[in-house]
This record gives sequence, structure tokens and C-alpha cells, in this order.
Amino acid sequence: MVAQAFEEMGYETHRNHEVATVRGHVRIDVHALKKTTPIPTIVLCECKHWAKAVEQSVVYAFRAICSDTGAHFGLIISKVGFQSGANETRQATNIHLLNFIEFQETFFDEWKSGVFMRFVKMSDTLLPLVPFNPRFAKDTGLQSKLGGINVFDKYSVFFGERSYTSYFIGTGAYPVTLTDPRGNPHDRALITIESPRQYYQIAAQACEDARAYFGI
Repeated sequence: MVAQAFEEMGYETHRNHEVATVRGHVRIDVHALKKTTPIPTIVLCECKHWAKAVEQSVVYAFRAICSDTGAHFGLIISKVGFQSGANETRQATNIHLLNFIEFQETFFDEWKSGVFMRFVKMSDTLLPLVPFNPRFAKDTGLQSKLGGINVFDKYSVFFGERSYTSYFIGTGAYPVTLTDPRGNPHDRALITIESPRQYYQIAAQACEDARAYFGI
């Protein structure tokens, strides 16, 4: 989930990645690189899905790895927290200790920005389905497949008042009930979406389903 989140934020992400340090090569759970900034940002992540708290020694070792690799910052994400002394070990360093909820909260705005750009691309892909689009006017086969389908209802996550612009940069609130955009375009089942992640996952599947059905 951590690697997936960084991918959705626009990072080039590698799982179980080997990095070189002055002491040799080590493997990192997640290596994330963002090239869209003037100076690329390097993030190293260790994901500790352990049944026990992370020890101080783990933080100390990871601090050395981040320093030796030139990472801009490092994250240790723990399932159950950190032992006494771990937080003191990371003070005055570029290491951050988080549980998964804190990780999501910390990067939520950046995640929304990254996903918004993915929505823009998906929306552009599906533009031929909109009646006033030039391709729609010329493509009789597409018009035939769209017979009886209200694009602004079926694909409201991409077009209309309840589109991604409302729920990722606007004031749209959850839960929201709308026509399920996935599957057969002629289906009109309703779905209640509880969160931004669910909204995005449903939209991504809907885009793939629509591309396959309409051949776009």
C-alpha cells in the first residue's frame, strides 16, 4: 500500500529495492523518486508489519542508510508503533516514524494532487463519449454503441457536477451515491462511495471497462 500510494502521487517507485551505500548494498522496502521537481526527491521507506513495536536499533540503522544514500528523507511505517527511545534516535534527522494512518494523513494532499492528474488523463481518454466531441460526431459506430446511454449519468465521476473535480479539488463530501460507472455501460445500478480512495479505484476500473467496451 505504501508503494502504491507513492506511485499514485507521481513517484517512480521500486519495491524491495537494492541501494548502494558507502558500506555496501542494502535492500529497502520502498524506494520512491520524484523527478518532477528541479532537484529529484528521494524517499526511502521501511514497512514494519510486525506484531511488536519497532526497536530503537532499527531506527538507528535506517538513519545511517538514509544518510549514506543521500535520501532526502526516510520513513519507518510501523503496524503497532515504536519502542521507548526510538523517537529520540530520529530527532534532528530526516527520519520520520509513522503508523499507517499517520502516513496517509501526512501525504493525503500530495496523494490527492497526484490522483487528480490521473483523473485528467482518464477523462481525456473518455472524451470521445461526450456528444459534443468532434470524434463522436464523426464515429457512427461509437454513436451506435452509445445509443440510450446518458454519458453524464453513467460516467458522472468524469463528467458533470459530481465529477472528480468536485471530490478532489472541490467541496464534494462523502459518502456520495451515484450510478456505478463500471461494467456494462447500459447498467444503471447505484453505488455509495465512502472515501476518496474508493472513488479513485472505482473510476480507474470504470475507465478500463469503458475503453474495452467502446474501443477507445
